[in-house]
Amino acid sequence: MNHRPIWHIGPQEIGRNAQVFATQDEAKASAKARFNVWTQPTDYGTEQTDDPVTYVRKNNTDYSLTQLSKGS
Repeated sequence: MNHRPIWHIGPQEIGRNAQVFATQDEAKASAKARFNVWTQPTDYGTEQTDDPVTYVRKNNTDYSLTQLSKGS
């Protein structure tokens, strides 16, 4: 199972984006990095998903697999 970063925006609202990571640690680190610079979310975390992995987190940076496959 893969993992997607999520952000708690309000009591009943969860924000998501298209990023999906292979590990919960990567997804949580990515969520935390955005949480630290955004002002609206009140918390962050991850959720499991069957969606294919689209990102990898290396050296505190998110890289899209598309970007990596092009050699960027």
